Amino acid sequence: MSGARLIGIGCVLGPWILLQPLTVVAQTTASAAEAGAAHRDGGRDFDFDLGTWKTHSTRLLHPLTGSSDWVDLDGVTIVKPVWGGRANLAEFKADGKTGHLELLSLRWYNPTAHQWNLDFATPNVGTLGIPCVGEFKNGRGDFYDVEPINGKSVMVRFSIWGITADSAQSEQAFSADGGKTWEVNWINRYTRIKSD
Repeated sequence: MSGARLIGIGCVLGPWILLQPLTVVAQTTASAAEAGAAHRDGGRDFDFDLGTWKTHSTRLLHPLTGSSDWVDLDGVTIVKPVWGGRANLAEFKADGKTGHLELLSLRWYNPTAHQWNLDFATPNVGTLGIPCVGEFKNGRGDFYDVEPINGKSVMVRFSIWGITADSAQSEQAFSADGGKTWEVNWINRYTRIKSD
């Protein structure tokens, strides 16, 4: 499924660092080993997403402006595995009142950090943005970055949840106040298209 951003197409580790309390903890060798053992291998967390999905998107046209002008798009997302499933490509094509939209999302797993990187591009720009970084916990994936939007550094959150064999939901939200409040600006609902 594509996590689609037209404004701010990318993410960095910055917000992940900003969200973590800055504390220094001395660990013994034994506790460091226990902490390493606590990390699970999330390299297959996007396996649910492989295949073809009917995608209904609702997009806020002017985020962080107080606007309530939303548009709907309907299309298809095709997700293909790369590197044996430890990466994938999601291609999104949709149409709505604002015209035709195409996006590409490259997602890859970092086995050292136990986190996924999600990056996005449009054919109009032709470059990848800043990758969102995050992981899945309790059936939900949350991925963060900080991007310049309208001349200001803004936190970006892309989330996926409600995952079943044949459906899921995702959304993108922006925070201009360091994560205290979030404005949702893109909502996606996915229904699997079964192959014959």
